[in-house]
Amino acid sequence: MTITAREDEPAPASMTAAAPPAPPRSDTARALPPPGRAERLLLPATFITSLGNGIQLVAAAVLVFTTGQSALAVGWLFIAVSVPPALLSLWFGTVADRFDRRTLCLIADLVSAAAALVLPFWMLAGGDPGIVAYGTAFALSLLAALFMPASNALIKERVHPARVARFSAHYEMALQLGTLLAASIGGFLIHFVGTTPLFMFNGATFLASALAMWALRRAPRAAAAAEPDGEPAAAGGAPLLRLGFLYAMCQVMTMVSNTTLIVLVYEGFGRGAGVYGLVDALAGLGFCVAAAFYPRVSRRFGELRTALVGGFGCALFSFVFPVHLAALLICIPPAAFLIGLSRVGMRSLLLAAVPERRAGRMFGAINAVGLGMSAAMTVVVAWVADTTHIRYGFYVLGAVSAVAFAATAVTLRGRANAAAGLVRRGGRPLRGRGLA
Repeated sequence: MTITAREDEPAPASMTAAAPPAPPRSDTARALPPPGRAERLLLPATFITSLGNGIQLVAAAVLVFTTGQSALAVGWLFIAVSVPPALLSLWFGTVADRFDRRTLCLIADLVSAAAALVLPFWMLAGGDPGIVAYGTAFALSLLAALFMPASNALIKERVHPARVARFSAHYEMALQLGTLLAASIGGFLIHFVGTTPLFMFNGATFLASALAMWALRRAPRAAAAAEPDGEPAAAGGAPLLRLGFLYAMCQVMTMVSNTTLIVLVYEGFGRGAGVYGLVDALAGLGFCVAAAFYPRVSRRFGELRTALVGGFGCALFSFVFPVHLAALLICIPPAAFLIGLSRVGMRSLLLAAVPERRAGRMFGAINAVGLGMSAAMTVVVAWVADTTHIRYGFYVLGAVSAVAFAATAVTLRGRANAAAGLVRRGGRPLRGRGLA
């Protein structure tokens, strides 16, 4: 039987006296601690929540389109989904830093399950699904705006600092797999069973996520006590504003590309849903491969460099996508691979640098800023595409993103490189804070 001393429980004197000195090991050979309860529960909760939310959105879009017979009806649905996170994420992040994060996630899941089941039962009772579909989407988006900063702060609170980078990669894989499967499974099931069972399935996913949060148990009191009042704004002097801005830029590139790719496939190349589904599947594959290879790539090149090069490289692919359909199909997997590396890397750096007591506020602010910039960039790119050609919309998106990454990278060469060096050397990680 192997005995592993917990970080908050010093080993007995008899054990420490008898143990021979450990031979020095290189940083690359240092073994990571085993995954804890938080990792085993948060990852499946992330996957099933992402899957359920994706299926809910697909089914709701089909429902409002078939009942309203208007593309504008679908547009209003996405507006209803986007407004609460953009306006309330920062405030909900502050709430997540003042109250128990596990409890907030548990409440959000349970209320979301109840809200998700309102629509299918209303439809089974013979009610008009129109306004109820919008209300359900708005309520679920409102609760997701609370869940997002609380769950990300929970990662900072519960995941061992030495495992943050690996967990971030697994988190991205779970998130993207859920989103990717939602599009394919949702369309397949709508064809055979209709939308009502899918809304019930989404309610079940929230209940499953709530069960995982309940099994997570409360955090040890010692973890909160380890947080000193005088902790600096960012561990290791890492510039949180600039790292957060780049993470928000990753969100902008992903969300705006999803919109412009539809126009490019349908109008630019004259193809239909089958080709767009293939593009979406290839992009999801690139994201998953990036999440799988991130620990190896970041060990080789460093977390900061991996994140910066990934974002900048993905921006450059925007100049290649409109050339030809073949170029799009060939380039979309490596582009998704690069932005996936950037997303995982930026999340890892942010989790390592932010003090635990401010983690919810930071991720809430990043989510709000990312959604706001995405909306603004979507309007600009759409205007350029409508007045000229869709390829110029991609050029604008690529140029703005590349300049943002390059300019911010220049300003990060000092302090963030030092912080990344602490990450690679192990730093002085204290439980619940410090660099990972």
